[in-house]
Amino acid sequence: MTISVCMGIYNGEKYIEKQLYSILGQTRKADEVILCDDCSEDGTVGIARRFIERNGLQDSWELYCSEENRGYPGNFYYAMGLCTGDVVFLADQDDVWAGNKLERMCSMLERHPEANVVACKFGLMDGEDEKIHSVMAPAHSLETGKLRKVELREIFYKYQWPGMVLAYRNGWYREQRRGDCESVFHIPHDMLLCAMAAEEGVFFQLDEELAYHRRHESNAAAEEHRVGKLLQKERKLWEIEKYLRMLRELQAGEILRTEAGKRILTEKLRTMEGRYEALQSGSMWQVLLRAFRDRRNVRVATVVCDLLIVRG
Repeated sequence: MTISVCMGIYNGEKYIEKQLYSILGQTRKADEVILCDDCSEDGTVGIARRFIERNGLQDSWELYCSEENRGYPGNFYYAMGLCTGDVVFLADQDDVWAGNKLERMCSMLERHPEANVVACKFGLMDGEDEKIHSVMAPAHSLETGKLRKVELREIFYKYQWPGMVLAYRNGWYREQRRGDCESVFHIPHDMLLCAMAAEEGVFFQLDEELAYHRRHESNAAAEEHRVGKLLQKERKLWEIEKYLRMLRELQAGEILRTEAGKRILTEKLRTMEGRYEALQSGSMWQVLLRAFRDRRNVRVATVVCDLLIVRG
């Protein structure tokens, strides 16, 4: 089983070298590492290039520099298309991996042919490498080493599988070809992979914490672990608008192909539209009515958050 690691990079000079070292130091080495820069305006490209040269990695690490900005998802789809390994690991420029991440996740794929996408669990860290403990933290790992199937409804109930925890079989991904369509280039690559795999029943999660996701002021997740950020009405409405666009693109692109999958997606879309309207109304009563109506798809923590936002 050959291994590819692919990373879309953009203006990541502050943290990228730590992540590159965590990839280089794996107990099971990657056969190739693909880095695709999306027109960075800082020193990211120079740091990556010097890292490759300094460590003599020219035979297995490749740095590609785009001449035009593809955007976050488009850059990753391009990088994924360049990977030739049997298994592809997705990496973000500002996170850090446990030293045995490749080894443990590859062993799961080797032992479980029914799994086409495998995710590990992850912790949170801030810009100073300190662990973050938050009410909105991802599911805690019990370190059982067990693999469990992730259902499609879970993907839309509470999304906690960012790209940096995912590994997928390249042959399976190439058969899908949905990532090569222009219509899906605005859909986050990790959501696309998880939704497709979960619908087919081939998405599994390993109960081991093998990575740390860095949250800081400049990354995509920003500092969403901070309560002050979570309770800002305008920010929350912006987040929901962004999520609604993604759901509509999933629907328009016909990413989900089964009737059950389409129904789950439609339910989630209606739930988020209702949540948006309730928050806009500024009425605690509307928030509660919406939550009761959509109780199958809404978490208690979400309801509490929305009530606090409306209360002001």
